[in-house]
Amino acid sequence: MRWPKLVRDKAAPVPPEVSLMRGERVLATAGAKGGATVVITNRRLVATGGDLVDGRPWHLVDAGRWDPEEGLLRVTWVDAHPEETWELESPGGVPDALHERVQASVVLVEQVKLDRSRRARVVLRRDLTTDRLIAQTIVGRGCDPNDPELLAATEEVAASLAEQVGREPGP
Repeated sequence: MRWPKLVRDKAAPVPPEVSLMRGERVLATAGAKGGATVVITNRRLVATGGDLVDGRPWHLVDAGRWDPEEGLLRVTWVDAHPEETWELESPGGVPDALHERVQASVVLVEQVKLDRSRRARVVLRRDLTTDRLIAQTIVGRGCDPNDPELLAATEEVAASLAEQVGREPGP
């Protein structure tokens, strides 16, 4: 009995301007409209044609959303970096690899809710390059990031999460 031949999207080649670090592996690539190439590695997200040519590590990705109908891949960040959006011409394994890498960096998550308007998420993440744990606080939309009660509550949760895994969180 012959198995049916699987048809896969052809991965885009890794552009020459993308330099891989020692021990870094390419997991998936996809060409995007406008000539950019999105490169998923085991350590970071890289995209040519913009300010991500040097890449950003997975622990800085807050979320990635894939819209197959429109062919859009959107990535939001835990810091002030603006959202990135690419219209992928042939997504291949990029959406799945992106999801897997973000999840691989998440160790523990806990919601902090003081009341309806004061909330945050504390995430203990692993830097997939150094294996260092990092505690991140993502303040809810419209919340004051300098609210002393919210800061105290999130610091307490970050310490508790680090204790659960027996490690000290980094900044």
